[in-house]
Amino acid sequence: MTQQTRELAIGQPDAKARTVPVVLSTETPVDRGDFVEVLDHSTWASIDLSRAPLPLIESHDQRQLPIGRVDGLRLEGRKLRGIARFGTSQRAQEVFQDVLDGTVRSVSIAYEYTGNPTRQGDGALRFPFRPLEVSAVSVPADPAAGFFRSYPMTIDETVEPITTLTRSQRRAIRADEDGERSAVEMERLRVTEIDGMCNSFNIEADDRMRMLRDGVSVSDAKKFILAQLEARSKSVQSLSGYTPADWYETNPQAREFSISRAIMAAASGDWRKAGYEREVSAEIGRRSGRDTSGLFIPVGALAPQRRDGYSTLTTAAGGAVVATDLLGGSFIDVLRPRCRVLQLGATVLSGLVGNVDIPRRTAAGPAQWITEGQSLTQGQGAFDVVSLRPRTVGSITTISRNLLMQGTPDAEMLVRADMVAGLAAAIDLAAIKGTGAAGQPLGILNQAGIGSVAGGTDGAAITYDHLIELAGVVAVANADGPAQGYLLNPQTITALLKLKTTQGAYLVPVGASNGETVAPAGGGFAPGSDRPAFTALGFPVAASSNVPSDLTKGAGTNLSAAIFGNWADLLIGEWGVLEVLPNAYASGAYEAGAVQIRAMQTIDIAVRHAQSFAAMKDAITS
Repeated sequence: MTQQTRELAIGQPDAKARTVPVVLSTETPVDRGDFVEVLDHSTWASIDLSRAPLPLIESHDQRQLPIGRVDGLRLEGRKLRGIARFGTSQRAQEVFQDVLDGTVRSVSIAYEYTGNPTRQGDGALRFPFRPLEVSAVSVPADPAAGFFRSYPMTIDETVEPITTLTRSQRRAIRADEDGERSAVEMERLRVTEIDGMCNSFNIEADDRMRMLRDGVSVSDAKKFILAQLEARSKSVQSLSGYTPADWYETNPQAREFSISRAIMAAASGDWRKAGYEREVSAEIGRRSGRDTSGLFIPVGALAPQRRDGYSTLTTAAGGAVVATDLLGGSFIDVLRPRCRVLQLGATVLSGLVGNVDIPRRTAAGPAQWITEGQSLTQGQGAFDVVSLRPRTVGSITTISRNLLMQGTPDAEMLVRADMVAGLAAAIDLAAIKGTGAAGQPLGILNQAGIGSVAGGTDGAAITYDHLIELAGVVAVANADGPAQGYLLNPQTITALLKLKTTQGAYLVPVGASNGETVAPAGGGFAPGSDRPAFTALGFPVAASSNVPSDLTKGAGTNLSAAIFGNWADLLIGEWGVLEVLPNAYASGAYEAGAVQIRAMQTIDIAVRHAQSFAAMKDAITS
């Protein structure tokens, strides 16, 4: 056995400048259990220095502040070298003195792989890498790395005697080599797949290195990554009671919050009568880390269009709520499309912060029947994520100053209900037919992969058969769930209600004892109601004018869409609160003594599984 000793000339320190030359890393092989790792120092192309200069810390403890930095990085002799510059803190001075005294000699880097490895002739895997930090350590993985010193590195070389092999021995050696090559190829695939998943789902570098080092299987790595994604979705923080949709109902003190009073105070700058509203707005801003020149309102509601303002001049424009002779319960709300997707069971994620990724399993590992003593084959499930990203909707409306000042509590309810109804319309519109462009989410009807029921070349008159087929498509895809239902437009519901038997009797009895009997089962048509219009096959049927009625197919025009689905798989994400900016000096509002209000809200909508929905897009309703 031959031994070699290598002297590393690292350079000299500068006590005045508090600098020490250092070798950060070399190509010394490191045994990671299932494979031998070599960090590629052959060219600059294999080293990503985007994080330079690198922080200098102790023992990879990233919870502590750095004691210095390492800059002046250069590649010499397949070694990454640099200059360690120590800080002036007490701890930095102590470590610097230990380095000068030779007490602290070794360094180690934290890094992440930046690409797939290549196989060396000896079987080791060469990885391109990105250094993240440099640590002073007691026992390094790379003994050739360290602060200035001469370090003898002994390399053992064993010389095997040359012998003459028989044919059987050569055949056995070839079989062993083939097995080794197969094992090497499997290891390469394992490393490549785990590294790719970690890159795709932003897994921490330490976790990625641990899985590669410890020989974690691809299946176990998927389970770990899925658990990480689930933990991320659960860790999304809420704004502590200011953002849930039912905030007014669950917090008794919240009933003191007056939108009208807050708007008047923000418009005039006089908060003496709106101290509580100002306190709530300031607290919301503090918790969400946002600033506004207007105010934050703990109500998630706004409409995406400009509309006529309210005044006290006419009943339809708000005059009906002035306290001349009005009873508080007599206010008649303005009719507008209601948020049917929420009533059907869409999942609401409120108070989100930042981007949100929700894990979605796209394929499960197969279950297997086995005999006694037989081993289960490891299944390969698959998953990805559903992403929710902040999208902004907004409204501009004008409210009469007299309405804000003279109204009874119903005036407050008018302003509040109008904002809520506007948001309901915005959610319905985006959830049903959002284009995914110009800031809109992608709606159900434009999702790739939803089920389809076709009427005919030019469309077909809607019947109960089509409703049955829609439910069947979802069931066949094993996507049925606890919140299934139909969403139709009023034209389609009217056409269904007009269907008759061959004897001329309505399929939907009119004037039954409960007034709500519908074939084949359920409750009757209830226009203007907050509950579903009726049921079919035991599933609720809701109406929304946002379901298209102007589609074309072949020669057919003015065709309607019909949607069936498991609405729990429709995700509605809401970030924070409603941001309102009143402007009493806007053109038109100032002259009329009114207040113009701009409201902004951040919402996104996504479908967790496209197979959970099916649609007919060619229904003839007239």
